Amino acid sequence: MLGLLGAGPHGRCYLARPPGGDGGFVAVKVFTERVSEPAFNRAVRELRAAAAVPSPHVTGVLDALLGENFAYAMPHFPLGGLADPAYPPARAEVLWALEHAARGAHALHEAGIVHGGIHPGNVLLVEEADGTVGGRLSEPDLSRVLNPGAVVPGAGRGASLAFRDPDLLAGAEPSRRTEVWALGATIHRVLAGAGLFGELPGHPLGAIRELRLARPQVHSGLARAEAALVHDCISDGPDRLRTAAEVADRLAALRRG
Repeated sequence: MLGLLGAGPHGRCYLARPPGGDGGFVAVKVFTERVSEPAFNRAVRELRAAAAVPSPHVTGVLDALLGENFAYAMPHFPLGGLADPAYPPARAEVLWALEHAARGAHALHEAGIVHGGIHPGNVLLVEEADGTVGGRLSEPDLSRVLNPGAVVPGAGRGASLAFRDPDLLAGAEPSRRTEVWALGATIHRVLAGAGLFGELPGHPLGAIRELRLARPQVHSGLARAEAALVHDCISDGPDRLRTAAEVADRLAALRRG
């Protein structure tokens, strides 16, 4: 381990150099809570299923192990994610990254996999082979398989609930539809610099209370086409975009201007 990259509600992420490696680096995610062997096996199956999806826009996992804690290694992305980029990306690069993440989500959905953790921190920036900057959707959130009894899996901090479709709080199952909502919330946060519900309390119970009382508000500073896309991602009823691929196509149209 070479240093701490970041910490989340369920664990920490470290920069590491693999044994016998060629000089490259990996990111190692270590879960803080103890994980049973059956839960570990469920998580490994989920990671393997995601790794088998034929999409260049979803990150793969290199290895996983269960010792005192559950940990797994994935490629390191030195440019960071849209929540904390290593440099200020240009608008076109941001739109590329969001589009690629949406296409990665669609590929997972086509394989029957719900990501469960779409938010700016899980949209990673990467330099493509042609020198442009694109994006990768980080591996699926594992909290729902590690802790299947949770009311809202993955809600370790109140702020993370800002990217969860409120229908999930009412008992809806995670689906393409709820992930389109998450993409809309992610697009809004990245382009507007604010959440659809403002700044939620840090404690999950306080955040849930706010979400039950409030309605999402699209920031007035967004351009008309950007605001329309967010509206179409979070609309109630049949007006919501049906697939993440439709979201990606709209982002591509924004990028082309």
